[in-house]
Amino acid sequence: MAWVILMRHGQTDENVSGRISGQGPVPLNSRGQEQARLAAEVLAPLGVMRLCSSPVVRAHQTAVMLDERLHIGIEEVADLREVGYGSWEGKQFNDIRGERAAQQVFQNPLHAVFPKGESLLGVQQRGVRFIESIRYSDAAGPMVLVSHGDTIRTALAHYLGLAFNDYRRINIDNGALSVVELCGKQSRVKAVNFVPKAGQMCLKSFSESWQKTQTLTT
Repeated sequence: MAWVILMRHGQTDENVSGRISGQGPVPLNSRGQEQARLAAEVLAPLGVMRLCSSPVVRAHQTAVMLDERLHIGIEEVADLREVGYGSWEGKQFNDIRGERAAQQVFQNPLHAVFPKGESLLGVQQRGVRFIESIRYSDAAGPMVLVSHGDTIRTALAHYLGLAFNDYRRINIDNGALSVVELCGKQSRVKAVNFVPKAGQMCLKSFSESWQKTQTLTT
């Protein structure tokens, strides 16, 4: 059994302004750094066994701040990277809303491909591929994957059994934690978009439940 915690990186100035960061070297702002510190405090009591991160700067920075508290090292995983937005990278969302490709992204994302970039379906497939590799490895215990909004949303849509186009109904805030439990061939989504706040340790109850279940099944 594995307990996978999906964390969206902390906030950046481009998240606030509505600019498409893509895979560019955009750093966390002060709020994003605070979100990472708060998440680290929530995660520390869980006994996290593995910390993986997208190689994109803002995600890696978030993971580094987590590891300052967790002390377990960071594995960079390319499959957790942000969507390849191609020629949209660096543009404001409002600047591309009139483009034909944008209409497809908003109306039928299953078949959407970003100009000179990748498809959203491909993003889901690589995210799920990595999570599934955890299912069939010897890994056990809680693990944290630091990634990006659409990478997490499309993966959660898969584990929730949603039609692909319904992934947009899932909201994932900066610094938010979502939890997928992998047990044999079964999957359970235990939490979605939990945003840590000072003094909140809500995920601890999930950890205690997981530990009890593992004891009963081993």
